[in-house]
Amino acid sequence: MEDFLAAMAVDVAGSRQEDGCLRFDLLRDNSNPHKFFFYEVYVDTAAVDVHKATPHFKAWSDFKESGGVVSQTSSKCDALDFTG
Repeated sequence: MEDFLAAMAVDVAGSRQEDGCLRFDLLRDNSNPHKFFFYEVYVDTAAVDVHKATPHFKAWSDFKESGGVVSQTSSKCDALDFTG
């Protein structure tokens, strides 16, 4: 858990500084302390591509590659009514 939180501290802080990132939240499930949700909003897909090429994103991807993630589900959505 400590390794995950350390990697995410790097990713969250760096992501929030990106020009194309409107929102980056890390949420923990109330009923399962080992389940997390990322809520990320970017201006466009180009901003997502920039995000994925950053050193702070690498902290997260390295953690995943180390086997630290049991499962992952991702949803991509279009904003209909968003306030950042």
